[in-house]
Amino acid sequence: MARKLPELGQELVRQIEEAWVQKHPDWARRRLLVVRLIAQHEHTAGQIMKIAGVSRRTLFSYRDKLVEGGIKKLLERDYSPGRPPSVYGPVEKELVERLGQGKFRRARDAQAWIRKRTRKTLSEGGVRQLLKRLGGKLKVPRKSHAKKDAAKASAFKQELPQKLEALAGRELRQGRRVRLWVLDEHRYGLLPVIRRIWGLAGVRVHAPYQTRYKWGYLHEALEVDGEHRSELLFTPHIDQDIHALFLRQISESDPQGLHVVIADQAGFHLKQNDARIPANMKVLSLPPYSPELNPVERFGGLVKAAVSNRLYASLEKLEAHIEAVAGEWGRPDKVAGLIHEWLADKANCGAPA
Repeated sequence: MARKLPELGQELVRQIEEAWVQKHPDWARRRLLVVRLIAQHEHTAGQIMKIAGVSRRTLFSYRDKLVEGGIKKLLERDYSPGRPPSVYGPVEKELVERLGQGKFRRARDAQAWIRKRTRKTLSEGGVRQLLKRLGGKLKVPRKSHAKKDAAKASAFKQELPQKLEALAGRELRQGRRVRLWVLDEHRYGLLPVIRRIWGLAGVRVHAPYQTRYKWGYLHEALEVDGEHRSELLFTPHIDQDIHALFLRQISESDPQGLHVVIADQAGFHLKQNDARIPANMKVLSLPPYSPELNPVERFGGLVKAAVSNRLYASLEKLEAHIEAVAGEWGRPDKVAGLIHEWLADKANCGAPA
């Protein structure tokens, strides 16, 4: 037989109403809701279960606690909070920092580090769960040159407004149009680019491959602000004279404007004092080995992704596909989305209102 809901008595009803108007955590508020509905005698047990979202066993457990020891007994949490975590506080903070720095190649490396810092041994599976809980994810790292200087890259970001002011501040204040570009080059060829693809678990997937060593170079320049234009040039090889040709193409896109070009320090990139640099152009070098500062890296990655895992009968067919993809991503709205937010902000720091 179903258990009936007897009268709780005036004293318990008074305690319930006094506790109900006070502030409680969610778990306590639910217990109070159950016994308050019981005290009102307006609902059956089944109805109370639906309203409060509890089981029949839980409903009667709360009622019995109330009858046994009043509101105080009802709002006692009579279970252990569980075993304290092995990694918490400063150790957890340090673990998250090391995750951000990519210090752990495997879960086993993190397991050894935790054992050394806490003298506690977690299972490898437990470490994986811990790393995921802290926001960790197993990923393929991006290559970073051993000679990369993170301090110089950070300083470049901070000092960019001053550098632009020194190069073009006077012309800008005189009303001359100043256009800021980022520039890079990417090699393409008939040796296919192999990228990861989706497939079914347990089924090996294949990508077509051929050994054909024919190459070309795509020169790309994206305008940081303003019209967000793009300039592209295909060449069979690359050297300083070809680079000078591409710089001239950029400068001739607006002969009356002053063009400031940000590029890396590749050996074939011209320096500011080179006579082959157009008269209406100035160049600004990125710190060595800092490709993450250049938005054109994103552009090149998107182009490569579009032509990956495919074979092309000739370099001309590959170039036609690259031209179509690059043209699509070279639209002003697309270029605007590729430019780093910090770069656009720093470029406009010294601009007149």
